Amino acid sequence: MARTPRICVAVPVWRGADYVAETLESVLQQRGVDLRVVISVDGADETSAAACRPFLADSRVSMVLQPVRVGWVGNSSAALSAAVAHGDYACLQPQDDLLEAGCLSALLATAETSPGASVVYSDIQSFGTHTAVIRQPTVAGSPFGRQIALLRHHYAAVSYRGLMRVSALRSILPMVGNPHGDFAADTVWIARQALAGDLLRVPHALYRKRYHAHNTHTQWRVWPHEVRMAAWTRHCLDMLAVALQATTVRFERRALQKAALRRLLRPQTWTPYESDLVGMGPMARARMRSRFAAAAAARPDLGPGIARFRTISTLSDIVSSAVKTARRARSS
Repeated sequence: MARTPRICVAVPVWRGADYVAETLESVLQQRGVDLRVVISVDGADETSAAACRPFLADSRVSMVLQPVRVGWVGNSSAALSAAVAHGDYACLQPQDDLLEAGCLSALLATAETSPGASVVYSDIQSFGTHTAVIRQPTVAGSPFGRQIALLRHHYAAVSYRGLMRVSALRSILPMVGNPHGDFAADTVWIARQALAGDLLRVPHALYRKRYHAHNTHTQWRVWPHEVRMAAWTRHCLDMLAVALQATTVRFERRALQKAALRRLLRPQTWTPYESDLVGMGPMARARMRSRFAAAAAARPDLGPGIARFRTISTLSDIVSSAVKTARRARSS
């Protein structure tokens, strides 16, 4: 008889005492799977640890206490790293979200018949202060094809919450943050998932995301404009750095560079800062492009392959670029 694959659910927790018990109950009530749960409590948060301790009576559950605060990215990465040792598949379960009954068994059934997928995920039904169904289409094809699709069309990190094949997960850990409040590090993570295989959607809302005033991503929207644009620039650079790992073919790398620059500057309904980008004039766009180029040239993971993005360093260069941008806007 074939062995049933084991799933380990990684639950990073910080200041989550109000929600984490309901979250853990939704995980432990999953049926039809061989399940383990690893809880990682960040930064000596005794209140959250106390809320989790009753669940340790279940032999499937273990808990790790981080001695110092490592942040949501560091704690998520630590939880996933612990999960790798316990299963064939692993998934991240944020402390305030819920799984529908049968979620994990449905994802596992799809993953077992889809060996080319690094992660399998469902649609998300949000609840709380925002109600909608969030969907991320399947991202499949060559490594280059997956990366350029993500640069051109994706921001919502739906597959971040999906069921990951541990063999793929080992190749992309650890999760990496950034100095801008770890803005959109979950989206960069899905680009890393796409280095390891296809991102495969199960078209049913089997996951429930809770929206409330203390969600991390809600804070990103209320930052001052300059802070938002600096974070968005760093995000586009990080996405490009991951994407370039997918290919050594020159024309493909150029296409990825163009896609990253388009992501940076062109307003899209799926970006979090669409209104900021719509409101930017040609001069502001030229300055943003210049900062992007300068930051890219300074990064060791981008500089050698990024010569095409020359820094616009003088006022005349900025004006020239602004005029060209305005002409293109009028003709389109």
